[in-house]
Amino acid sequence: MTHALQRMGARLRESTVPVDFAFVDHVEQVEHAESPMAYRDRLPGVIVGLDGSLRNPRGASAAARIAWAATGMPATTALAARLGAKRADAALGGAGLRIGVSLVLEPKTAAFARVLADAGCAVAVFSAVSETDPEIAAELARDERIAVFAPTAAVADTALEIDAAHAAAILDWSPDLLIDDGAHLVRLAHTERPAAVATLLGAAEETTSGVRPVREMAALDELRIPVIAVNDARTKTDFDNRIGTGQSCVFAIADVLDGAAPRPYAGIAGSRWAVIGYGPVGQGVAQFAAALGAEIVVIEQDPVRALLAIHDGYEAAPGASALPNADVVVSATGVWHTLGSEAMATLRDGAVVAVAGGIDDEIALDDMRSAGWSMREIGPGIAAWRGPGTESVHGVRVLAAGGGINYTAGEGNPIEVMDLSFATQIAALMRLLETSPAPGVHLLSAADEHLVAEAALTARGGGVDPASNSARAGGAAQPWRVHRYRAAGRPETP
Repeated sequence: MTHALQRMGARLRESTVPVDFAFVDHVEQVEHAESPMAYRDRLPGVIVGLDGSLRNPRGASAAARIAWAATGMPATTALAARLGAKRADAALGGAGLRIGVSLVLEPKTAAFARVLADAGCAVAVFSAVSETDPEIAAELARDERIAVFAPTAAVADTALEIDAAHAAAILDWSPDLLIDDGAHLVRLAHTERPAAVATLLGAAEETTSGVRPVREMAALDELRIPVIAVNDARTKTDFDNRIGTGQSCVFAIADVLDGAAPRPYAGIAGSRWAVIGYGPVGQGVAQFAAALGAEIVVIEQDPVRALLAIHDGYEAAPGASALPNADVVVSATGVWHTLGSEAMATLRDGAVVAVAGGIDDEIALDDMRSAGWSMREIGPGIAAWRGPGTESVHGVRVLAAGGGINYTAGEGNPIEVMDLSFATQIAALMRLLETSPAPGVHLLSAADEHLVAEAALTARGGGVDPASNSARAGGAAQPWRVHRYRAAGRPETP
């Protein structure tokens, strides 16, 4: 247990030190949840019993869950204070800053919206039905400073017409700045809501799958606003994509399978996982599944990334040989139809398929239906798919209807990771306000990344070595004229 936790980045503490999570044999053996598990901000800790029992006062209500998330966002809070100082920027004619947020609506996003509101910004939040916790949405909607364009009660199905209406409504709310996820609102504004394009000062894009289409728009000279590729910042990709998404996807897969019928879930240890795509998300999935004892084979088209997987201690093989032997298949590409019906037909009976991160139709369920596959729900978040004419007993088990497993079957990435992502989003908004860049796709500077990282380091009790006062142009460690092969006896010249 301790070995696995440390490999996944946990910092272990003595039992007498306040902690966020305490692992015990049985929850009942701990008489008082607040001692020694009291959180530094007086939130009680979570007690996890190795017998499956749980005591989690932080999850007692929607309000408690948002409060828990808020305590884990020190970097976000620090940068929001800086953003607040800019909200009456002259470019806005002295009006308050209006920020539209399009993200999965769960406790961390709700806490983020409140942080922005606390900084003096007007805030609106949009989230699709399939990506919304309605209890959290309802709780957030009680805050009069925040407009919520998301379902505040359970919806029978995905209800795309509801999503379309909410998406249009947040653009009609006329945000000055937009935080987007998948560039869905940026694309909607350019295709159907030109008035929003006219008033937007810019957008910050959260995901790999969203940066790709805005780069396409820019290449075709069809992007009319500046977009900061937040996803490409080191404080986003190195933490959110790899660590946060990797961890939360592996845990969400385990949670769904643990409650699945009819066959009991035997755990991750000893199972064989095929990870499709070895970018940051795929690397994270492989890391955390391996930490829990899975055998990993990577399916990757880029030979450099496939070689990296080998050096990380995994196998790398073509899908034709890796897929039929996999117990769990995770698509981590963000590419449409990564798993087509032909590839799905090669999977063994009972194999599990999930998407990490993800875009719509990363698994080609639409083609599978057209090809005559049948589908039957066999448990919460799990469906058995059977190909035409097959005699499979269990079918191929698709989790979360092919959506991103961590945000459809779970609450997304850990708070500490999202603190970095939200802080990076705020750094992007400040960059848009300060520099008013031209329409196109822009990157955050190293200075912006350092601003985020330094705020997070300070909050976590860490620090960096001071920079040298003799920094040289180009990063050289010594004067360029000083080199190994100068003529014998020739003096060094600075």
